[in-house]
Amino acid sequence: MYQPDKGYPATGPAYSPAGVGGAYPPPPPYGGVGGAQPTVVVSPVTTTVVVGTSFADTPASCTCPVCHQNIVTRIEYNSGLLTWLIFGILLLIGCWLGCCLIPFCVDGCKDVDHFCPSCNHHLAKYKRL
Repeated sequence: MYQPDKGYPATGPAYSPAGVGGAYPPPPPYGGVGGAQPTVVVSPVTTTVVVGTSFADTPASCTCPVCHQNIVTRIEYNSGLLTWLIFGILLLIGCWLGCCLIPFCVDGCKDVDHFCPSCNHHLAKYKRL
């Protein structure tokens, strides 16, 4: 049984590494300084769909969904599946001395990306195959 008169105080300050006076301040509450909780912001992923415009291999007239201006799209040609397929066929039939690279030089074999000339937003991709 516990007896307070044997050298141990019955009640008193809690243990402190600085000693009996408790020179260290108490730890901050959960969540950091001042009890502030971390904030998590989740932004949704948006997909742009331009309705009513057919995008082909020529610049198209439409309204940009980002900057809301009436524009004629800026186009860029990129090597796509059709380009690589023609390259592979030419390579198989024996055109390996440079003729197999012709599809990479012809815009009619490449895919077309449409961009807004104002805000450079990617509007659509026209794939040949």
